[in-house]
Amino acid sequence: MGGMSRWLDVEAATDDIDINSLPSNLTLTDLENDNEYKLIIGDLGKGEEGPRLKIFKGAMQLSDIALPDLPLGVESIYTSDSTPRTLPLIAVAFSSCIYIYRNLKLFYKYYLPTMELNSSEMEIWKQLTDPVNHKEEKVYALTDSLHNMPQKVLSVQSRHFLELTLEQQLEFLDNAELPKKTLSEISCMTTLRMCSVDKYAMSCLVLGTEDGELIVLDPQTFTQIHLARLCTVKRTPYQIVATGLYNVDYRITVATREKSVCLLKREWKEGRLLFNTDDNIVAMEVMTTDNSVMVISTDGTLACYSRKGKKVWSISLEHRPVAMTLLPIMHLGVTLTAVALSSGHVHLYEGKARRDTIYIRDVVSVMKFGQLGQEEHVFTIVTANGNLMLKILKRTADFNGHAAGIEPTISATVGQKPWLIPKKSKLFLEQSMRERENAIPMHINFQHELNRLRLLSAKTLLEAHTKSENSIGAGNMEPIRLSAEVEGLGPVFRVTLIVENTSTDKAVLGLSILFLVHSTAYKVYNPYVKVPLISPGNQLKFPAKVEEIFGENLNPDIFFRNVTGQAGEGSLIKVLLLKDGKSNPVLAATVTMPPTDPMMIPYDKIQASSDFKQDADNVT
Repeated sequence: MGGMSRWLDVEAATDDIDINSLPSNLTLTDLENDNEYKLIIGDLGKGEEGPRLKIFKGAMQLSDIALPDLPLGVESIYTSDSTPRTLPLIAVAFSSCIYIYRNLKLFYKYYLPTMELNSSEMEIWKQLTDPVNHKEEKVYALTDSLHNMPQKVLSVQSRHFLELTLEQQLEFLDNAELPKKTLSEISCMTTLRMCSVDKYAMSCLVLGTEDGELIVLDPQTFTQIHLARLCTVKRTPYQIVATGLYNVDYRITVATREKSVCLLKREWKEGRLLFNTDDNIVAMEVMTTDNSVMVISTDGTLACYSRKGKKVWSISLEHRPVAMTLLPIMHLGVTLTAVALSSGHVHLYEGKARRDTIYIRDVVSVMKFGQLGQEEHVFTIVTANGNLMLKILKRTADFNGHAAGIEPTISATVGQKPWLIPKKSKLFLEQSMRERENAIPMHINFQHELNRLRLLSAKTLLEAHTKSENSIGAGNMEPIRLSAEVEGLGPVFRVTLIVENTSTDKAVLGLSILFLVHSTAYKVYNPYVKVPLISPGNQLKFPAKVEEIFGENLNPDIFFRNVTGQAGEGSLIKVLLLKDGKSNPVLAATVTMPPTDPMMIPYDKIQASSDFKQDADNVT
C-alpha cells in the first residue's frame, strides 16, 4: 500500500459516530476565530432520530442542534470585512427557507418569494369548487384539462388531486378550497465571495431553486440582490459551483438534472447552456486555475470540459463513481481531483493522470478537503455506513509521476506534468497590495494608454490607405496581392514582382507596374510594365533588371549599411501597382535593396574609394 504512505490516518470512535449526510451538507469553518477549524455536518438522521446539525472538533463531536426539516445544504459565511473579525454565520437550507445560525443559535429565517399560480389552473379550480359542477362528467372534463397542463406549472394541490380516483376526487371537492400561493423550493446552495479572495472575506449565498432560478442574497440584510433564470429552457439545478468575486467578475457553473451544465456570469439576467452530457451527472467541480469543468457521470466516466464547454478529454473509470472533490495543495503547486468509486477506492487525478489511490473498505458518501483543526491539508471522508474518517497529508508527500506508491496509467504516461507554481514572494504580495489600493487610477491609466494605442493605429492605417502603402487588396480595392523578390550579389540585381489574383470568381485586368526610385543610386531598365489579364486564383511574375550606380567618390561605408543602419531612403525602391481610370495607385510595395558584395565591384571603383579614404585621412 505505497499510496497510503502519503497520508496519516486519524482514528475516530465509530461506535459513537453515525452520520447520514449529503455532499452539500458538510463544511469546514473557523467557528470561534481561533484558527481552530471545525467540521459542521447537516445530518439527515436515521430511524426515529431526526435531522441534526453536528459540530466536530477533529474526530470528536462537540455538540449538535436539532433541525426542523431535512437539510439540503450547509454553508458558512462572513458578513463583514471589518477588524476585529466577526464570527462566521452558519446557513442551513431547507425546502423553502434558510436558517441562519450565529453562535450556534438561530439568528434569522429567510423564506423564498412566493410563486403566482397559473391563471388557467385557477379558472379550472374555480369551476371545480362550484357545487354545480360536482358531477362525474364535469369533474372528468375539468380533470382532463388539468392533465393537459405541464406538471411543472401545477400547484401541489393540483398534483395531489390528479393522483386521486374519481370517487376520491368527488369526496375531496366537498371541502376543497382554491389553491394558495406556493413557495419556491431550494434545490442547492453555495457561497460566492463579494470583493476579496481572502478566506475570511465577506461572502454571499447563491441559491438554486426547483423552478430553474438562481438567487443571490445580500450577506448583511439577507435580501435578494440578484435574480436570474438558469436557461431559456427550464432546467432544474442540481449542484452549483461559484468562482470569482461578486463585485468584480464571477462565473456560476450549474449542473442540472437534465444532463446539462449551464453558466451564469456577472449582470446576466439569464444563463446559457455550456454543454450537455450523455448520462446523468453525479458530481461536478470547477478548477480555479482555468475554470475548466470536471464531471463524473453515471456511465462511469470522468470528463474535463474547457471554460467554453468543449470536451478536452474523457477517461473510463474502473467502477461506478459516487463522489468527487478537489484537493488544492498549494505548497506543491497542484490541484488534484479525488474520485470515489463504488468499489471503495478513491483515485486522485492530476488532469487525467492518476497520482494516488486510497482504499476505504466502504463506499464513500461525502468527501471534503481543507483545513481542520490547525492542520491545513485534511481529507475528510464520510462513508455510507456512517463512519467518519480523517486523513492528514504528510508534509513530505509528493504527487509527481515518478513518486512511489502507484503505477502510472496509460493516460498518465501520455500526459505531461504541469508546471509547479512557485510560492508567493514578498514582491508579489507588495505588488498585489499596491494594485488593490490603486485599482481605480491604474484602470484609468490603462484605458488612457489603450485609447492612445487605438488612435495611433487608426492614424497609421489612415496614412497607409492615403499613401496606398499596402501590399494586399481588401474590401472595395482590387482583390490582388503584390510581393517582390530580390536576387543577385550586385551591382546588377534581379527584382521579381509577383502579382496574385486572390479572387475566386473575378478576373483582374487594366493593371500596370511602375518603379519609383528615390535617388540616383539605382537604375531600373524597364520602369513601366503592363500587366495582362490575371484569371481568378492565378499569379504572374514580372522580372526586372536593377543596377546599383556608384559615383566617383565611393564611400566604403555603403557596403556595411545594413550593419550600421545608415541605408536610409537611398536603398529603397517603391513599386506602384496602377489601375486604368484611377488617379491613385491600387497597391504599393517598398523593396529594400541589399548592399552590393565588395567582390563584385569593378577594380577602378575600389581604387577610387581607396584614394577617397586617403584624402579624408590627410584632411583630418
